[in-house]
Amino acid sequence: MKQDLTFYALAKQWAIKLAYIFVSMVIFSAYGEESVQFKVVDQKGNPVANAVVSAKGEPKDQTAQMAVMDQINSQFAPHVLVVQKNQSVRFPNSDDIRHHIYSFSQPKPFEIRLYKGEGSNPVTFEKPGVVVLGCNIHDQMLGYIYIAEHEITALTDENGVATLSTQANEFNIWHAKLSTSNSERVTVSRDTTASGAQLVSLSLLEEKKPEVKRRKFSRKFSPGGR
Repeated sequence: MKQDLTFYALAKQWAIKLAYIFVSMVIFSAYGEESVQFKVVDQKGNPVANAVVSAKGEPKDQTAQMAVMDQINSQFAPHVLVVQKNQSVRFPNSDDIRHHIYSFSQPKPFEIRLYKGEGSNPVTFEKPGVVVLGCNIHDQMLGYIYIAEHEITALTDENGVATLSTQANEFNIWHAKLSTSNSERVTVSRDTTASGAQLVSLSLLEEKKPEVKRRKFSRKFSPGGR
């Protein structure tokens, strides 16, 4: 009888240990992904917003989710939109004026006439890269769509900070002012000695009014605000 009690006691202890190991594995699989944080600044030490930090990996599939690039106060909102390859983007017009957005970028040349308060059919971006957006009516409007492929991405906030959940050791950073071609990226390695956010300094182009290409169209907007 004593041996039976000892056996059951040992079995109970092992059952508790196995249950603890199982729960730990579940928690690690859900939350154990290592994260890395970057703080991106320019050559003057100012925080850089709207920089895309990426690493090789397979993110959660978001191609079925509709992304949105709005027009608010004659500006693209958001200024930089990150999507996955084959993801569609909707272009509503929240302004009470007309817009005529377009892109000449190779990943997806297109144009859409947006009347006040109206939207359009979604546009699907089948190729990776960067699409530069402009408006044929308002030259000051400039926006970007970053199409990622096999990348885990994060966008820096107004403080220049971005956090990625990945164990990768190599990262690419893109920003619209890195080059005039809008395709240049800077590669950095994980700093395992850094405590807190890893500081990255970018040499950005000086601010200047963008040169917007103009295109002639066979049809004009109809008068009367539409």
